[in-house]
Amino acid sequence: MQPEYICPFCRSPIGMNDVNVSTDIALCRTCGKTSSFALVSGNASVSLEAIDRIPMHMQVARDPVLGKTITYRKKSAILLFLIPFTAFWSGMSMWGIYGTQLASGHFDLGKSLFGLPFLIGTVILVSVILFLLLGKWQIRLHRGEGEVFLGIGPLGWTRRFTYNRETRIALRNSSVRSNNTPLQAIVVQNGDDEFMFGATLTQEAKQFIAATLLQETQTAPLNSPSPFSTGFI
Repeated sequence: MQPEYICPFCRSPIGMNDVNVSTDIALCRTCGKTSSFALVSGNASVSLEAIDRIPMHMQVARDPVLGKTITYRKKSAILLFLIPFTAFWSGMSMWGIYGTQLASGHFDLGKSLFGLPFLIGTVILVSVILFLLLGKWQIRLHRGEGEVFLGIGPLGWTRRFTYNRETRIALRNSSVRSNNTPLQAIVVQNGDDEFMFGATLTQEAKQFIAATLLQETQTAPLNSPSPFSTGFI
């Protein structure tokens, strides 16, 4: 199955016959305009110049044993809505369904079962708020081994990958969308295997991390020291 390329001007599909990769040109037959193939394909080149300035909300630590660690924390403006909404919606529903039962000392099975969706919703909302307040992205790089952690404190999801001097680093459109527009993710490619992460990070943060990865590959071992782990986070 051939990948689908979309014109950035009129959103019409562009066929491979109208793409010249060597000159980085893609022609849209519908509107007649040309654009960069890198833009159309969702691929963006990675420049080492992005390392010169550490983005806001990001810290970089270097350790001879642990290697290089990039930590990214950013509080979202959506918290201004989520916190009061959760306090009102969850507070009213939890008190009305379960609080009144505790206060009266009378257990109502039907009412309790009815309240389960509200309870689950409350747990999800509180978890999202905690992550937006305290969560972090953490990327560790050391001698050909990489680790991506997403979570709060020691709790969260960890994915591992490997890299070497032949590993390709790129920014590419992912399946994650914002306002129906694909978000770019950082891609670590070893042969046919790919590891993608970081789609929800800011573009500046993604460019910095990708550039750091590119720099690391230049001094990495010739071959990856451990199996490549594919995945998306």
